[in-house]
Amino acid sequence: MPGAPSVRFPVGRSHFLARLLLLVWLAGFLALAWAWPQPGWRWGLAAAVLLLGAAGGAQFWIRMPMGALSWDGRVWRSPNAQELDGAPIVRLDCQRWMLVQLQGADHAGDWLWLEAATDRLH
Repeated sequence: MPGAPSVRFPVGRSHFLARLLLLVWLAGFLALAWAWPQPGWRWGLAAAVLLLGAAGGAQFWIRMPMGALSWDGRVWRSPNAQELDGAPIVRLDCQRWMLVQLQGADHAGDWLWLEAATDRLH
């Protein structure tokens, strides 16, 4: 993008994302509680998956990078100020919220949850 202006967007733990993850977990818990009268190996498996999902969601939220995603007109930089191999890949765009994936050997699998409310000026 020749001539594109520099951009700096704050990145951090999102309270909206925490609530969304909790809501998804709660829906799974309620479905599991609804099936309680008929416990069996399937119920136990579902309970284990629910617990693993909760642990994964909590770990994802806790490990979210803090800082700023930036474009200096030449390269993208991750929240920890390392250069990226390319532009972040938009995986989910909900206008107010965006889930992006970072590219590069040092960033394989890094995800950022961006919210418009974190930078009201832009």
